[in-house]
Amino acid sequence: MLGIFRNNNPLALLLLLGLGYVSIFIKPGMPFMHSGNENQFIAQWFESMLAPLEKNPSVTMKIFSLLLLMSEALYLNKLARDNKLLEKGTYIIALTYLLMSFLIPYRISFFMLIVNALIIIVFNAFIAMYKTNNPFNQIILVGFVTASISTVVNNYFILYAWLSIALLIMRPTSLREWSILNLGFLLPYYFLSSMLYLTNQFSLAALIQVSKPSFAFPPIATIDAIKISCIVSLPLIGLWSGSAQISKMLLPNRKAYIILFALFLACICIALLNLVTLNEYLYFLLVPASVLFAPFFQSFKRDFIPNFVLILLVILSYIR
Repeated sequence: MLGIFRNNNPLALLLLLGLGYVSIFIKPGMPFMHSGNENQFIAQWFESMLAPLEKNPSVTMKIFSLLLLMSEALYLNKLARDNKLLEKGTYIIALTYLLMSFLIPYRISFFMLIVNALIIIVFNAFIAMYKTNNPFNQIILVGFVTASISTVVNNYFILYAWLSIALLIMRPTSLREWSILNLGFLLPYYFLSSMLYLTNQFSLAALIQVSKPSFAFPPIATIDAIKISCIVSLPLIGLWSGSAQISKMLLPNRKAYIILFALFLACICIALLNLVTLNEYLYFLLVPASVLFAPFFQSFKRDFIPNFVLILLVILSYIR
């Protein structure tokens, strides 16, 4: 079965479309938009705009979400292929991206589709800045986009810590570059605070998303707990099984995997601090988990074990 995804086989696109379809159309229940801080301006704005669409999504909304999910999977696959993050596998990362999306027991919200698209943009900018002499535009971009996510997502500035670590990994960071990163990160907050001030709504609570961490697990069915365990463990298995393959890659490619692993850990921390809304925050793991798990499918001389695992994951995803 994996041979279909390793070649330019039109059947691979149909199978990927099928995975995307079940992720959007078959999963019951839509994750709800949740704001830990009721006064936070941007979060409340997103809720008011998207909540009606998320509660009762129309067929048009589902089709648009499917197109966006497929576009993210194929673009991330192209990004990995162009930068040789895998030796082979034309559609392997697109497969793992959609497979992880199908495995998560909650239907993805349109909000999280937008967030994942922004995370892919940040990852692409980090790869591009390695070979750039003065990557100031890329540094400002990653700071600005990541800060834009943090204005909505209750992440306790974990994303800022990941951003600084990723810059340190990808480049021999100078004080000047780190200062530019901070400038890019502060720009969304500057624009937001200016808008709030001009409209007489300025307050710290409206500007920054800060709320009390929630460490109590919500009610989770046994099968859903198994799926969540797979989402957390499969990237670690993929990284371990493909370690020999990754160690032979060029330096920027190895650094890209380290950045994604750091993002994976940051996303786990974000999910753990927001367990009450785990059905939404779990999708933060989608981008790093799909890329880190992909080497598993190419770490065996024969395809029996990878095909067997792929079939098991698909069957597990169908169980409700």
